[in-house]
Amino acid sequence: MSREARLFRAALLVATFSSLGATYPTRNFVVTAPTPELAREIGDAAEAARRDLAIAWLGHELPPWSDACPITVQVGPHLGAGGATSFYFRGRRPYGWRMTLQGPREQILESVLPHEIMHTVFATHFGQPLPRWADEGASTLVEHPTERAKQQRMLIEFLTSGRGIAFNQLFAMREYPRDILPLYAHGYSLTKFLVHQGGKRGFVDFVGEGLQSNNWTAAMARNYGYQSLRELQDNWLAWVREGSPPLPSRAIATATEPPRSHPQTEPRAEPSQAAGENRLAASSNSWYARQREEHLRQAGDNAVVEPSSGRSPAVSTAPVSGTVTRAPQVERPQPTVLPTHPVPPQALRPQPLRW
Repeated sequence: MSREARLFRAALLVATFSSLGATYPTRNFVVTAPTPELAREIGDAAEAARRDLAIAWLGHELPPWSDACPITVQVGPHLGAGGATSFYFRGRRPYGWRMTLQGPREQILESVLPHEIMHTVFATHFGQPLPRWADEGASTLVEHPTERAKQQRMLIEFLTSGRGIAFNQLFAMREYPRDILPLYAHGYSLTKFLVHQGGKRGFVDFVGEGLQSNNWTAAMARNYGYQSLRELQDNWLAWVREGSPPLPSRAIATATEPPRSHPQTEPRAEPSQAAGENRLAASSNSWYARQREEHLRQAGDNAVVEPSSGRSPAVSTAPVSGTVTRAPQVERPQPTVLPTHPVPPQALRPQPLRW
């Protein structure tokens, strides 16, 4: 290579890295941001969030990742706040992290960054994709109170305008639906409802049991005492009507004494016609213990299930149901996308949910 060519190549590399902004490495992240100060601030905040969220939800810190997660940050007062995280699974280990953050500085630090870090904590702990509602619900629950309040307001709007999602579909979603905002609102509210009654670590235990057994109804009964998804839905909806107040811990189901619904979450007595209109359109009797074929038969044209070895470059396409003992193949990225990003058409369509 000639001297002129080497000089040109060096100049090109300098120009390329300069255009990316300042870079700040930490133990588990490499942050690229417009300024060195912001890169350091984001990097330190990412490490703190990774540590604090893991302790709060898992009871212990995560071990260091073998490969650092690159974070690309775009900051501006007029940018919409949002983010995306993608990664692969090899066996039960996530790798190939990629994270992007954008928006005003305060929203990135208070909401967007914690949300995306929560995805990485769950991916590391569970080693597999989660139902969309649980993954997004927990990640939204760690955002700033103002953002959580927005989700609560949107939930009421969705429930009163026919955009509610019945729980039999909500629990089955491994895809992002076309109408993505109700998924976030429902996931946030249901996660909050369960965390109130069993704590953060109890929620993690419940999700882990559901993933292992693929019987979410049994996991719900064992961890929270609700004997069916219908009972869960009725109690959750009554709680939402009451303004989503704090709840005491719910007794765990026992073999000798089935738990009673907590008085604060019992549905109000209503005339029969109104009660019928306010019930959620969902089935019970261990719906989620059924196999993949039965799900497809019930969902019909409303479900799209991709092979477990294939992954869309835009969203997770993990099977709606199936065993989790099978070692997954090396997969294409399974990104987590906030509502500000486009949603592909291949998704489960929510059923209407009457308020």
